[in-house]
Amino acid sequence: MVAKPESVIQLERVSLHYGGDDVICDVNLNIRRGETKIILGTSGVGKSTILKSILGLLRPKSGKIYIHGEDITGLKEREMVRLRLRMAIVFQQGALFDSMTVGENVSYRLREFNLVEKEKIEARVEEVLKFVGLQGAKKLKPSQLSGGMKKRVAIARALAPDPEIFLFDEPTVGLDPINLYNIEQLIMKLKERRDRTLVIVTHDVESAFRLGDSIVMLHEGKFIFEGPPEELKKSPDERIQTFLDPISFYSKKAR
Repeated sequence: MVAKPESVIQLERVSLHYGGDDVICDVNLNIRRGETKIILGTSGVGKSTILKSILGLLRPKSGKIYIHGEDITGLKEREMVRLRLRMAIVFQQGALFDSMTVGENVSYRLREFNLVEKEKIEARVEEVLKFVGLQGAKKLKPSQLSGGMKKRVAIARALAPDPEIFLFDEPTVGLDPINLYNIEQLIMKLKERRDRTLVIVTHDVESAFRLGDSIVMLHEGKFIFEGPPEELKKSPDERIQTFLDPISFYSKKAR
């Protein structure tokens, strides 16, 4: 079955095997252009594994994955490189190159794949660093940055090639309230351009409610919910209510 034209990312009956175990079992997912889709679930449930499969870094055990309507499950690595240039990922810990300056980190993909004319690279770096509020940090090394600043540099690096798809792996984990707010505000700014599609994996319930247009909840390798945040809150499913508010749920059960 070919993905519908409005689908930017589609998983069709996908199962994923990772680390010796089946972690994702026969799931379907459809993400449309301009949508911010949250994949919510506990730590270690396989959320990041789904991101790896979207990037073509992990092949499905079964099922099909479509990016812009193209089946990627059988593509060779050189063909995946072409598709990855339309995507960018912000890793959980930033994954900056320690030996490079902030400016060199941000311009890495531009230089590596000749995505921008050489004389325009510096201007693009300045532009995206301004976007994340770090225009004065270009010459710093990652070791000189706070955790929140590293996340912002990682977003600037992802933004530099102007991709259509942004993948975020736990973007708010480990941040204090101020830096968490700053990162969420940057993600909201990314959402303003409606041709950008965002996929965010997180276990942060409140962040998921603030950022997501739609949420899928992953539990024991299956999606047990998909819909808007308001509907998730009202779900009668005990597995969902236990995750969203374990204190209230268990207090009620004890009565």
